[in-house]
Amino acid sequence: MEFNYETVNDALYNRHPELSSYWGSLGWTEEKAIVTYDLEDGSEHEVYVHKDGTVEAPDAVIKEMDEIASL
Repeated sequence: MEFNYETVNDALYNRHPELSSYWGSLGWTEEKAIVTYDLEDGSEHEVYVHKDGTVEAPDAVIKEMDEIASL
């Protein structure tokens, strides 16, 4: 996959719809896209989108996205 705003945001959405809406910053290298999230508890986490489109997200980020989705 070629990294650009649209492809990374689509991969995030496919992992969890809220991931594509609540990130703080987005960048990428040749190997992966790095997306940061500032959570309600004040912590900052990185989510990785790999070239094959897989998304690696910490449990804390997914938990908060689930909470947002349930509102």
